[in-house]
Amino acid sequence: MDSAPLVEFSKVYKVFGTLEVLRGVDLKVKRGEVVTIIGPSGSGKSTLLRCANYLEPVTSGKVTVCGEDPPACEADLNRIRTKVGMLFQHFNLFPHMTALGNVMEGPVQVRKKSKLEACELALGLLEKVGLKDKANAYPRELSGGQKQRVAIARALAMEPEVMLFDEATSALDPELVGEVLAVMRTLANEGMTMLVVTHEMGFARELSDRIVVLVDGRIIEEGPPVRVLGNPQNPRTREFLGRTLNSWYEQVAID
Repeated sequence: MDSAPLVEFSKVYKVFGTLEVLRGVDLKVKRGEVVTIIGPSGSGKSTLLRCANYLEPVTSGKVTVCGEDPPACEADLNRIRTKVGMLFQHFNLFPHMTALGNVMEGPVQVRKKSKLEACELALGLLEKVGLKDKANAYPRELSGGQKQRVAIARALAMEPEVMLFDEATSALDPELVGEVLAVMRTLANEGMTMLVVTHEMGFARELSDRIVVLVDGRIIEEGPPVRVLGNPQNPRTREFLGRTLNSWYEQVAID
């Protein structure tokens, strides 16, 4: 694993009006690393991810992506964003395009690939996420889990260096969560750099190289899953995990 950080937050603050959402965040994500961010609702997790893709400008501090300084112009911004794939809670697929068309769009329009080349790439990625047989289906014909897997394929079609997942399973019915987590598990095992916001503690425990606990806009604890989840040092981490893990264990027992 390359020791140089692929994503780096340096003393990042983010303020909305009078609300300080991020408070001096320092975080480095190395190439090939899976870093999972957990914490209570409203702690700034999604805002942190959006800063990593420059969807939110920081109020102060600095975010460096793929070794590049923050973009100085629109062209720089667009170029850096091609290196960062992002998955949201909602899928944002183009409703008038098939699954294949959705995955092809970025390579054709942004990377200027030929339609034949983009089609071959898209079909390979749809196969990777288990949806090659749905290539000609429209979003309205797909389940929530299938839509999110198409969205993952679409992000991967841009050949990103890092993937950001913002609660990618939270809008799904419980029985569909597993199929999306399976794709994320494959990406992690293949060495994709991933920064993940999730409430899925099973994923965090199994696949994270490091878990970061964000509370009130500050990182209060970080480390390997076995320590953060099994022997948390900060009382607020223990309080949060006490509620979250009890709920997770109850769900596992029901399933």
